[in-house]
Amino acid sequence: MSRRFYDPQTFQLGQTVALSEGPSHHIGKVLRMRAGDHVTVFNGEGGEYAATLADVSKRSVSVELLSFSEDNRTPKLNVTLALPLIKGERMDYAIQKGTEMGARHFHLLQCERSDVRLNGEREAKKMAHFQQVAISACEQCGMNIVPTFHGITALNDFLSETTADLRLIAHPGLTAITSNTLGSATELTLLTGPEGGFSHDELEQAAQQDFIPFTLGSRVLRAETAPVALLSALWALTQ
Repeated sequence: MSRRFYDPQTFQLGQTVALSEGPSHHIGKVLRMRAGDHVTVFNGEGGEYAATLADVSKRSVSVELLSFSEDNRTPKLNVTLALPLIKGERMDYAIQKGTEMGARHFHLLQCERSDVRLNGEREAKKMAHFQQVAISACEQCGMNIVPTFHGITALNDFLSETTADLRLIAHPGLTAITSNTLGSATELTLLTGPEGGFSHDELEQAAQQDFIPFTLGSRVLRAETAPVALLSALWALTQ
């Protein structure tokens, strides 16, 4: 499979287009690819283009768009992954793997026991960083629709705004999820907890908003591991 590159511009089949600075730098200076090499480009809105490198210079890269595929490789179940802020690179891991596992949307949450607090300029920089983590994951895994990110929200505000027809909250020791739990749902919100777990009040608030508590077993998973494990279980039940 040819290397994949994300570029948020409008593509049109049959054209030769100059790529943006980011992919141009990666192709020309990092990977040192050459004219004639085959690549795949996508803009995150759906589908991908098979292309060849028409010109590679120190300053710019252009591609010739040869064919288009509508395959987005996204699961049928539209999943919103609601994550608490997690320390350091573990947050990157959760977003990267959540993207690879097919999450369509990310909501980042501030919980009572969250160890990370962001605001102002620092929050804006982190959100841009998290978006880039998801883009890189899409380039790697073959997904052509880049997940959307929603700004950091207090958990109680998020709970009151959720509209998915199925809502699950991970909590150790409670009901195991089955295919019957999923039913005919087309939209799912999956809520996982912070490093210190949900408080009693937060669990009560989630229950009031029709979130179903469930577990994968008796072990307590780390905050960055739980989303990946739970998404894996969901796809095993829905494929």
